Amino acid sequence: MFLRLPFIIATAATLTLASAATLATVNGQAITTNDASEFMAKAIPGMSFDKLDPKMKRQIVDQLVNQALIKGQVKKSGIQNTPQFKLAYAALRDDLAVDMWMKKEMGKVTIAENEVKAFYDANKDKMKQAGKTVPYEKAKLEIMQYIKMEKFKTSMTKTTDALRASSKVEVKL
Repeated sequence: MFLRLPFIIATAATLTLASAATLATVNGQAITTNDASEFMAKAIPGMSFDKLDPKMKRQIVDQLVNQALIKGQVKKSGIQNTPQFKLAYAALRDDLAVDMWMKKEMGKVTIAENEVKAFYDANKDKMKQAGKTVPYEKAKLEIMQYIKMEKFKTSMTKTTDALRASSKVEVKL
């Protein structure tokens, strides 16, 4: 077992290095296969850079090169130091924080199996597709998502109502 450990570590290191091959450099900055994979994950979830044909890989690398060049130009321009940028960045940062908080709160919402089944049974007449009743197992995921969203809306209404009650709010409309 101990004799195999260095081999496993060396293999893992080799795979890590191999998976981060440099595809291009822009002003000394490497664009790696990891960068391309991250780009693909954002652009087309589920699509892998490694599975693309050479022509598509080249297009992705060209896009990443262009992005790096534009980012460099943006840094040189000093736009990050302007008041307009700082205001926009602060608003974006606040919006991102709200989005992350909302996702965290949504993650707290739980749905029991019996809730889903009860909803299905109570709305069976609406569970039709092409004139036939959709089986419970096929409708289950959508029902869970619907119930989760409704519970979340209710939770957010309670939260905002409580926040309004404990704050000074003046609507001037």
